[in-house]
Amino acid sequence: MSTQVNPYVGPRSFETGEALYGRDREQRALAALLIAERIVLLHSPSGAGKTSLVRAGLLPHLVKENFNVLPVVRVNLEPPLLSEGLQANRYLLSTLLTLEEALPIEERLPLEKLATLSLDHYLAQRAPQDDTLLVFDQFEEIITSAASDREGKQAFFNEIGTALRNKKRWALFSMREDYLGALAPYLRPIPNRLATRFRLDLLGAEAALQAVQKPAKAAGVTFNPDAAKKLVDDLRRVQVQLPDGQMETQLGLYVEPVQLQVVCYRLWEKKKPEDTEISQKDLEGVGDVNESLASYYASSVSRVAESSGGPERSIREWFERKLITVEGLRSQVRMGAEMSEGLPNPAVRLLENAHIIRAEQRAGQTWFELAHDRLIEPVRADNKAWFEHNLSLFQRQAGLWLEQDRSEGLLLHGLELEQAEQEIKQIKPTPDEEAFLQACRLRRQREQRDLTQRRWIMIGLVASLLLFVVAVFFGISATNANQGLKLAVADANAARARAYELQITAQAASTEAVSQKLSAYAASTEAFNQKSTAEAASTQALANSYKAATAQANAYTEKARAIDAERKALEQSRLAQASSLVAQALLAQSKGRESLANLMAAAAIDIADNIRTRVQLLVSLANKNRLYLAQSINSGQIVDLNFASGGQRVVTSNFYNCDKNNYFLCGGGVVKIWSIDKVINANGEATATIRQDGDQIVPPDILDASTVSPDGQTIATAACKSAIGNGLVKCESENIQLWDVETRKNIGQPMIVTAEIFNEQAVHLLYSPDGNLLALSVNNPSPFNASRTSPMLILWDTRTFTEKGRIETGNGLTQMAFSADGNTLAYVSEKNLVLVDTASLKKTELTIPGNSGNLLSLAFSRDNKILAVGNNTGSTFLLNATTKEAIGQPLLNQSKVLTLAFSPDSSILVAGYFDATLIYWDVPSGIKLLPNPLFKHIDPNPDEFPIYALSFSQDGALLASSSNEIIIWDTSLKSWNAKACDIAGRNFTKSEWEQNFPGETYRVICPEWPAGK
Repeated sequence: MSTQVNPYVGPRSFETGEALYGRDREQRALAALLIAERIVLLHSPSGAGKTSLVRAGLLPHLVKENFNVLPVVRVNLEPPLLSEGLQANRYLLSTLLTLEEALPIEERLPLEKLATLSLDHYLAQRAPQDDTLLVFDQFEEIITSAASDREGKQAFFNEIGTALRNKKRWALFSMREDYLGALAPYLRPIPNRLATRFRLDLLGAEAALQAVQKPAKAAGVTFNPDAAKKLVDDLRRVQVQLPDGQMETQLGLYVEPVQLQVVCYRLWEKKKPEDTEISQKDLEGVGDVNESLASYYASSVSRVAESSGGPERSIREWFERKLITVEGLRSQVRMGAEMSEGLPNPAVRLLENAHIIRAEQRAGQTWFELAHDRLIEPVRADNKAWFEHNLSLFQRQAGLWLEQDRSEGLLLHGLELEQAEQEIKQIKPTPDEEAFLQACRLRRQREQRDLTQRRWIMIGLVASLLLFVVAVFFGISATNANQGLKLAVADANAARARAYELQITAQAASTEAVSQKLSAYAASTEAFNQKSTAEAASTQALANSYKAATAQANAYTEKARAIDAERKALEQSRLAQASSLVAQALLAQSKGRESLANLMAAAAIDIADNIRTRVQLLVSLANKNRLYLAQSINSGQIVDLNFASGGQRVVTSNFYNCDKNNYFLCGGGVVKIWSIDKVINANGEATATIRQDGDQIVPPDILDASTVSPDGQTIATAACKSAIGNGLVKCESENIQLWDVETRKNIGQPMIVTAEIFNEQAVHLLYSPDGNLLALSVNNPSPFNASRTSPMLILWDTRTFTEKGRIETGNGLTQMAFSADGNTLAYVSEKNLVLVDTASLKKTELTIPGNSGNLLSLAFSRDNKILAVGNNTGSTFLLNATTKEAIGQPLLNQSKVLTLAFSPDSSILVAGYFDATLIYWDVPSGIKLLPNPLFKHIDPNPDEFPIYALSFSQDGALLASSSNEIIIWDTSLKSWNAKACDIAGRNFTKSEWEQNFPGETYRVICPEWPAGK
């Protein structure tokens, strides 16, 4: 064993001041990204070395850059006891206690004082300097700690968001990437919603070689290049399934740093002090990584048990039950005065020195946990093997009994129980083993009691038989004594003798029956014993079968995990590559290299279509005005807008001759059909022209509203047959008329829906998704008819041309929408959301939590999972369409939300605002796809013509918006890529490709342009 200081750290993380090799590029890139973006999320697979990169690489560099680096924060501290009546957010208090650890004890704030501070106030007091950096390590603990505490977690994110609005503060969040999805609901308060992310991959082959050779070289020992290459190749081998189903071992792309460190640590420990080179021969005794980790754990536990004088079993059970949860996660143990959760502190410190566990100082207390997640499986596997080898049948059976919920069939009996009772005298049983033994003894007592009862029954039956035989004997004797009686009574005696004979015969038969009964009972008893023996054997067989099935299931599970891990690794590699290209695109854009920036953006989204790649691509296109396609010229409000005929036509209705200052004086109104031409050019780039197609539809009365059937073939209009007087529009009736889209001719006769209303164009008309219902809302009751006292919602059956029913809407409604299945009609009225069951016409009123304004707009997602509702303060609320519970935080803007529309795949929500702007919202993350709203309007004062209506084409490739004009926007991902390529005007050069796609075969990103040289 080497007596030199081991230059490898084993399974623990690198600390500040230790040399970290193989991560220079990542350290520089992360530092540059953090300095540029201010708030960054660092994520990686488990074991990639996030903590090492931050502590040993990033933080020393940022200190040199004059950052005020605060202590690294952990948020998983169990909340300490506070004074009665005092409450605190556990995650915030954990953060503040961690930050306080950097100060002398006499300068630290009292616990009760800390519990009253916000993060913003604390930092203002303790870290008022510019360029202050907060680092949250192992931030996945915000998810794994107190899983049901959603309110506490959200409150903590609100605290972070408030603190980071101060632009003198920087923040780095480091976490395992398998918890990223669970983080999404809490991100809205963070200024950039943690959209700027850096993925730390596992070590590549070249970086792994540096991590193998350079530490040894720094310690004066040469790590043979061939040996180093062989070790790295062994560590990155993966199993790949061939087309024929067979498995083949191939070289993967990456090495897990923790595995590399453990193997190298053991190599160094086995090296002789005089050896100046590590060769291939030295690799032979190391084994695979799991064996190395398990062997390292086993030898460490054995040494600690020997040094501390405690039983090795206690140490292993401490790991199994205290440091690893049932779910297979790391847990923490608080250090006590003499014992830490049952293990003496001297033994705990020896384990810490062996780097199997690590300690953390927080709030004046010491907490222990496994040094790394990668140790969990090797520890469990080695413990299982050790327990099976070192524990007796009784102890192993006790463990199985506990695992199987104390199954009666696993209890010992007979000779096995007697052996266990002898064995337990030689060992000190655990409480669980005592309970198992007691359960076995109770079963034996029950069996003995049952046997005793059966014996007494048999004895009673035998005694009854003997008494009966004696009685028969005395009866026969009495008969013989009466033979000397007089002959006169001979016949009587003969008759009596015959009677006795018959009685004896009957008694003999009864005796035989009793004997047979006893034999049957004995056979039953024997059968019962045989059944008990068979049941015991069956139980044991089932237990053995269960063990075998469990082992087989574990093998399949491990195989599935390996395949899943490989799939995740490939997926994460793609995401990392796409994120890197986005970062490079941002850098190129900042340097004015527009061609390269767009090429990078197109390549990124080609690799991974996600929120980050879409944002980068759309920013480039919006800056060049490439999302805008065409517009129409109109006068008046275009308040109804629908795509028809497969997305090549748009149907609108407008009120071009309304008095803007007095909508009571509106008159006329028309329905127009517009054709969209030349949607995709020869290069695949979207362009368009929009023109009026044929004659317009002019209802004979004042047009109030229009809508298009789901099949795009029929237009429905609502119009007011009026008599105008005294500046008011009195409708004699409100009529629905159907029109053919192709011929512009009316279909059938107008349907009179209601009479005598007061009209100010507060009318809405909407088809259900299946086209079987028309919903018409009339907001203003007639001042001429006292019997009509409330605005109403009318459902009309288009199949029978009959009214289905009416619903009073109180103060009227602002907008309405059908659910995708047509079972619900929702509308908004002032501050309330109202849901109407279209079958029963029963309505339910809901108040949206957090809403402080009047509701103006709403839309159901096409997948029927989300209901979006907007108000006049600029807030849009996302609700679960089934439970009506809020999804995340509101989508916030400064202007009234007048209209909403979901894309066909429900991933994008477009909102139209009063200030004539559009915002694309990414539904899963709640992030704007464009940092700045889309704005294009021909009127110099957009407040006069806000965005009234939105409509997606059926394929989602186009979006139409209307105000006093129609604007067509490009929403096709295929078109976005083509436009980015058009702006780039080229493909990557060979040198650019090698720089950004090392080791990959060159390919063209933009097919319409030649390959680069």
